[in-house]
Amino acid sequence: MKNSLKHILISAVLIIFNSNAQTKHSHELGFFIGAPSFQTDYGQRNHFMSNVGGNIGNSFGIIHYLQFTDYKYKWYGRGSFFSEHFKIRSELSYARSDLKHYGEYVDPSQTTYAADQLRAMHGSASVINVGSQLEFYYRDLVDYGLRYYKWNYSPYVGLGAQANFYKPTVVSDLGNWKQDITVFYPKWQANDAVRDDNGITFSITLNAGTRISIGKNADLFLEARWHYFMTNWVDGLNAKDDSANRYNDWMLLFQVGYIYSLE
Repeated sequence: MKNSLKHILISAVLIIFNSNAQTKHSHELGFFIGAPSFQTDYGQRNHFMSNVGGNIGNSFGIIHYLQFTDYKYKWYGRGSFFSEHFKIRSELSYARSDLKHYGEYVDPSQTTYAADQLRAMHGSASVINVGSQLEFYYRDLVDYGLRYYKWNYSPYVGLGAQANFYKPTVVSDLGNWKQDITVFYPKWQANDAVRDDNGITFSITLNAGTRISIGKNADLFLEARWHYFMTNWVDGLNAKDDSANRYNDWMLLFQVGYIYSLE
């Protein structure tokens, strides 16, 4: 009985050790720069310059990838579908943009005081982002890692979540709004419709892009990413009583980066 128990324990240890030996991970480090476009309460809804083309800033960050296999350069080592098509990406990044109003209501042809109020109003949004996402790669990661094939790109999509530390600024060229709120357009004269306090929120991220091989251990990547914040205060504006105020702030980023694989 003792010998049987001993054999069982030894077998269990060997199985666990062998499983751990087979479950390897590899790591990648990189950085990126980009151009974030903030969609906030600044500007006219469904207006190109307000939603995409106008309030564009800059972003940068560092990233780490966890790959669920160490078979990058071993053609004979294969894993599961998950390990050969998925990675976890962790990120620390910063994004900032100056903000102002766009659209017909601030057109030079508008000569009302309300138009002057809108034209005089501007600000900024700054966000520090920390989070992770799961990325799916269309091409097999082992095959791509071998670098033996004619194609040198690997498209991917990702879904994740981030914690966001935001800091808005809000300014009117007509005067100090903290002393005289009437310098703002009427809908932001309501109680607690403007804040410039720091805050913390969360966001959902969706992205799509591609890796491009530039060496044995190095890739470039190009991607577009959408952040949907769980708050409407990233820009410091939130006119709760306005019927048009139906969505939280969000951000669209176009990024390019460099990734180095640690063997």
